[in-house]
Amino acid sequence: MVGCELPDHLRVLDDREWFAILVKSIASRDFSGVRFPGFPDPAVQSNFVGSADQAALGEAFNFYVLAKGYADALGMPIGSGRRFLDFGMAWGRFLRLFWKDVGAANLYGCDIDPNIVDLARDLGVPGNLDRLYHFGKLPYPDDFLHGGIAYSVFTHLPEAVHLHWRRELARVMRPGAVFSMTLEPRRFMDFVEMLPEDAASAWHQSLRRFAKHISAYREGYDRGEFVYMPTGGGDFRSADVYGDAVIPASYIERHWAPEFAVRAHIDDANAFSQAVVVLQRV
Repeated sequence: MVGCELPDHLRVLDDREWFAILVKSIASRDFSGVRFPGFPDPAVQSNFVGSADQAALGEAFNFYVLAKGYADALGMPIGSGRRFLDFGMAWGRFLRLFWKDVGAANLYGCDIDPNIVDLARDLGVPGNLDRLYHFGKLPYPDDFLHGGIAYSVFTHLPEAVHLHWRRELARVMRPGAVFSMTLEPRRFMDFVEMLPEDAASAWHQSLRRFAKHISAYREGYDRGEFVYMPTGGGDFRSADVYGDAVIPASYIERHWAPEFAVRAHIDDANAFSQAVVVLQRV
């Protein structure tokens, strides 16, 4: 599925004007002659991204602006004629944002969960949408993509899975491509350590089991090691392939080289709840 292309009068909007239209599309899918993608039930949205509707779009918008800014600064601006990937797309909140910039035909999204990929298709999310398989291949040719993002994806992958997808992303990103992703920062371990024994959510209860290991985790992190808590995440996300990972920037610098260079590492709790790493294919 690709979906409709936006008319020129929408594609030339500035980013904040575009965001305002996407917010309006929550209540009404039809705007300016275009049928916008629908939104899942708020509970489904929150289950995948931690928030729903305008709050979910607002969080995505801040990262969208950052990713665009770095891509532009690094000489690979996100725009027409450039193929762009949302790795771990969930229900497609980022695909909606980048729709304006690259168009539906050049937009690619993938996820390990076949149910959410099917739902995104049913909702009319624009782009070429594909299911991934654990330790499978990305469904794109070598040197195919000009850029991409992974928001709150590598935050959940154990080391073997992380490194597998790093190799695949290196294969499909062409030289110069800019790939922006998030990682859990060191402060995430403080959060785990402070969780109460009667934590309300199932996720927090799973994390709480690892609080007794936090001192050792911090020591490993400070040595540049990969920290992983095998919490699991339901269907298609068993603990051997999904949990909570805390990864220092030094690990990324070592293990994503030589194909990728780290261009920025941002750990600012006032800007994003997670740390941001901007990489460029070299």
